[in-house]
Amino acid sequence: MKRFTELMRAPGIYIRMLCATFVFFLLCWYHYGSIAISIYYSVICIVLMQVGYVGGVLYLVWREAKDRRAH
Repeated sequence: MKRFTELMRAPGIYIRMLCATFVFFLLCWYHYGSIAISIYYSVICIVLMQVGYVGGVLYLVWREAKDRRAH
């Protein structure tokens, strides 16, 4: 759990998301040969990663609240 919390820290997670999106953009561009389609899919990729990030943060908040109630 400690490693998950460290990976979810704000500056690092956004850099990793941008790097992953850039690699995804390059792969889409190579596959489709179209910058417009690659940007479209990259925006979808960013949105899905943000949804996952918010879900992870909500999970951390839920766990912390659960642990505080247990003590």
